[in-house]
Amino acid sequence: LIAFVTETSLVFLMTLYLQEVLGYSALSAGLSFGVLGIGTIIGGSLAAKVIGRIGTKSTLITGGLLQAVATAALFGLGDDRSWMWLLLAGTFLGGIGNMLVIVGFMVTATSGLPDSEQGMATGLATMTQQIGITMGTPIMSAIATGHIAGRTTSGAVLDGVGLAVLINAAIVLAGTLLTALFLR
Repeated sequence: LIAFVTETSLVFLMTLYLQEVLGYSALSAGLSFGVLGIGTIIGGSLAAKVIGRIGTKSTLITGGLLQAVATAALFGLGDDRSWMWLLLAGTFLGGIGNMLVIVGFMVTATSGLPDSEQGMATGLATMTQQIGITMGTPIMSAIATGHIAGRTTSGAVLDGVGLAVLINAAIVLAGTLLTALFLR
């Protein structure tokens, strides 16, 4: 749930940043997320090897920490295009971490169950993903726009996006800590 609440809403926040603060077109902003896509492909490709080497719980924690740090780094984005490197690096690394969490979650959710319960477990796991996707953008956009509150400058948008990015990273970190403490 947390993996999908946070990473999908981050795309919205970074779109807002790219278009409203840096002045990129919708097409240019969208194309920049190809780097995030490459990160998720790499994370998905590495996940089975990482799980095989360190186990699912450690993969969930490692992926969550990577996603949290990469997301928190985006708080440092500035108001000129020279900060594009940070956005690309942060979304790339966050994508890797996010996919480690997603694959680790699916393996955890479906492992050790009898064959007759695999479908139900997969359905429940998939349902949490859909709920996360549905909740993430409205929550993070409410945080960002609530902080912007009537101010129309790019600095106000940057402040609102920055606050939402920090909360996003804190949610990822909280989920990672809960995993570390309570997942057996």
